[in-house]
Amino acid sequence: MIHWTGRVLPVARLCALARERGIITIVDAAQSFAQMPIRFRELGCDFFVTSLHKWLGAPVGNGMLIINRRRLRETWPLLAPFDATPDTADKFDHWNLGTYNSALQAGIEPAIRLHRAIGVANIHARLSALTRYWTARAADIEGLRIHTPLEADTLGAVSLFSIAGIDAVRLERTLRQPFSVHVKYRRVGQLEGLRVSPHIYMNEADLDVFVNALHAAVKEAN
Repeated sequence: MIHWTGRVLPVARLCALARERGIITIVDAAQSFAQMPIRFRELGCDFFVTSLHKWLGAPVGNGMLIINRRRLRETWPLLAPFDATPDTADKFDHWNLGTYNSALQAGIEPAIRLHRAIGVANIHARLSALTRYWTARAADIEGLRIHTPLEADTLGAVSLFSIAGIDAVRLERTLRQPFSVHVKYRRVGQLEGLRVSPHIYMNEADLDVFVNALHAAVKEAN
């Protein structure tokens, strides 16, 4: 999932094409992992990396790296271990690779338990519903453009919008002050807009506050 528009790339197909041509693949799943159903083995990538604080809800600072078995022999940690190590995943698990925050790691397991209790399919369906909810309520805003495919099965929480004739940077500031609504300005190439990404703990009433503020901010900008 692209972090500024919420569009989901055909990763399994891309990895298959790369593998045919001897190209190493690294999948950045920071936005898709724990937000939508995803299986490393079905992607066929060489490396899969993600943060754990975004959609899993673990403490900030945790991450995960999965290495395909066929790439394990040629992959090494950035800090060389002092002791001789087997040519397995154990070479990444050594105390001498640096000090880490054990309290952060302790927060991973309860986050996983909560995520499993809810179910990733339920989480994805709920996040999709929240996105469709606020976009439907904002549809009457003149010049509104949603840069995220709302009818895609892969739709999640992340979406990008812009409003014709209104400066997105200024609109972001207006929503923060005085409305206390936090959206993120994003620009990549010629595409720019404001990113909206409600989490699982938000509800429709929270999005009503956002949409009402957006209507007011647009009226003020005009």
